Amino acid sequence: MGKGIKMTLLIALITAITICFSVFAINKFKIDRANKNAENIVVGDNQELADIEPLQQTEINYDDIIGMLTIPDILLENAPIREGLEEDTLLKAIGHFPSTNIYGGNVGLASHNSGSEGDFFRNLNKIKKGSEIYYQTNFGTRRYIVETIVEIHETDFSYLEETSDNRITLITCVRNKPHLRLCIQAIEN
Repeated sequence: MGKGIKMTLLIALITAITICFSVFAINKFKIDRANKNAENIVVGDNQELADIEPLQQTEINYDDIIGMLTIPDILLENAPIREGLEEDTLLKAIGHFPSTNIYGGNVGLASHNSGSEGDFFRNLNKIKKGSEIYYQTNFGTRRYIVETIVEIHETDFSYLEETSDNRITLITCVRNKPHLRLCIQAIEN
C-alpha cells in the first residue's frame, strides 16, 4: 500500500474514533443531566395522569423520542419530542432545546407551524391563557397551565433561562413576521 493511502486510512480511522467519542460524551452528558432532573419528579393526584404509562427509555439519543406533548385545546395529541433543533429533527418531531432541562425546571421546546411535515405547532397561535399542556417522559407526566403568550424577537432567549419552578416554554415562528417568535410559557399545576 502506498504512503498516501495509509495516511488517508489513518486519518479516516482517527476521524471515526473522534466522532464515536463525541457522540458518547454528548449522550453521557444528557443522561447525567436527565438523572439530575429526575430528582424533581412529582407524582400528581390526578388519576388520569397516573394511568399514563411512562416512556420506556434508558438512554438519550438524538434519534430517540425523549417525550410526548399533548395540548388538548389545540388538538395536539402525543406529539413526539426529540433532542435538538436541527432541520431533520424538526421534520419528524418537536425539538428540545439542548440548553434547557429535560424534565425539571424550564423545559424548552420548538416546532414548525406551517410549510413542513413537522408542523406540530400549527395551531399554537390559538392557545389561550389557562390552557393545559401535558408533557410525558420516562420520568413521569407533568401538567402545566398556560400563563404567558408573547411575541419575542428571534434572538431573545430569555424565556429559556433556568427557573426555580417547573415550566414548559414552547417557541415557534410568527406567520408573516420573520424576525418574531411566538413564545408560550406554562407553569406546572
